[in-house]
Amino acid sequence: MKNKIALLLILVLTATCYAQEKFEPEWENLNQHKASPEWFADAKLGVYFHWGVYNVPANGNEWYGRFMYESDRVKTWGKDVYDYHTKTYGRDVNYHDFIPQWKAEKFSAKRWVDMFENMGAKFIGTIAEHHDGFSLWESEVNPWNSFDKGPKIDVVKQIGDEVKKRNLKFMTTFHHGFHMHFYPKKENSFLRPVSMHAVTYANPEVPQEDEYRILYGNTTYKEECDIWLGKLNEVIDAYSPDYIWMYFAQGYIQEDYRKQFLANYFNKAKEQNKEVVINTKGSFFPTDLAVVNLERATVIDIAPEVWVTDFQLGSSWGYNKDKRTALDPKKAIRILAEVVSKNGVMILAAAPMAEGIIPEEQAKAMEGIGAWLQLYGESIYKTRPFVAYGQGPTELKRNPEDEWNDYGAIKAGLYDLNSADIRYTIKDKTVYAIQLGWPGENTETVLTVFANKAKDMDIKSVSVLGSKQKIEWKKTAEGLLVTSPRKIPAEAEAAFVYKITLK
Repeated sequence: MKNKIALLLILVLTATCYAQEKFEPEWENLNQHKASPEWFADAKLGVYFHWGVYNVPANGNEWYGRFMYESDRVKTWGKDVYDYHTKTYGRDVNYHDFIPQWKAEKFSAKRWVDMFENMGAKFIGTIAEHHDGFSLWESEVNPWNSFDKGPKIDVVKQIGDEVKKRNLKFMTTFHHGFHMHFYPKKENSFLRPVSMHAVTYANPEVPQEDEYRILYGNTTYKEECDIWLGKLNEVIDAYSPDYIWMYFAQGYIQEDYRKQFLANYFNKAKEQNKEVVINTKGSFFPTDLAVVNLERATVIDIAPEVWVTDFQLGSSWGYNKDKRTALDPKKAIRILAEVVSKNGVMILAAAPMAEGIIPEEQAKAMEGIGAWLQLYGESIYKTRPFVAYGQGPTELKRNPEDEWNDYGAIKAGLYDLNSADIRYTIKDKTVYAIQLGWPGENTETVLTVFANKAKDMDIKSVSVLGSKQKIEWKKTAEGLLVTSPRKIPAEAEAAFVYKITLK
């Protein structure tokens, strides 16, 4: 009898411990989750893509499904889409009519992930759903998905499987918190949180038939919250992403649903003995448990916690056939150094064509970024901020006219970083001084941090990554004086790196 009682007590204690270890949908409990695991702080660079129904018209941007119904849009971005749609397709063509035209006949998850990995991304992902209500996985919650309609492909599964084969981290992005406000609605038709971004018309052109109700968000607020959580649970259970990236407007979802999502995600990760990441773009999740996300922006100084920022590889987040431009890889590398020096992580977003091709200009940009990182990645990956982020004359500041300032910060000047600017990182006893451009041969540069915050650090040696030339250097009252090599190292036009070994 005593043995049975002892066994029973052990079972009860074990069950109690397990219950205590599980996350509960309450903020105090959820805040125990570590916002940034070491793998995320080490990764520094990730990539995903915007791909969906909106790629069929490939005009304006990924908000085409909304703008095609806005007849009186006054803001610059997207205001011509209504007229373009009317002229090109006519007012009888609706957003759902583009779905059968999205065939993705040239899509190859392997080819895409090859490109992303060769660029140097340490976590790779896919958009799971944009604001338009069309999911990119096999869904029972949402009949409007890429497995059952359109290309008949489970995009999330195919990309996820390919990423996991390579022992990289897998990311999915969700923008669907804004779905309830994305398409124009009837005035006061739905009891939903007030949004400055919502559009209402007495008689919106958006289809009102019951078969399209879920796609166009003609649902009650409770239905929208139920669907929001149901979609997330499907992806968590079926694909186990290491990072669920969240766009703005998740705060429109009822708080209880947001907490339940986090509990579900964190508990699934605990079952799998993995560390996962969630971000907040705004205040819909506490920063104790979520990484702060900024859009195309940096911060003023070294942040105490890891943060993340996103940039476009193409002219917009979604492919625009009329604007075939791409991010200059040199500028991307300089911005990456800026971000990493301030304890940040950078994400790039590709914009594929509807048929499944990454545009050539974006592919070349990724090749350029990858070529530099292959040579100089040691100054980026697994590093941490130095005692100061850097130096230089380029002023980085907030643009007061930016309508997305709530979801960004300092943007102006980012694309102007140049060889007069230095950014620092450190790994163990090695300091990297990343000069954001080639200053010219035999050019002296003073690393001023070694005259102030790092003045008491003893230097053992200085070299230049990618160069066999012995570098001239000495400590002065102004800092560490270094001289560039006689010959430019490979790929150093984008940035070149002094490697400073401390004693």
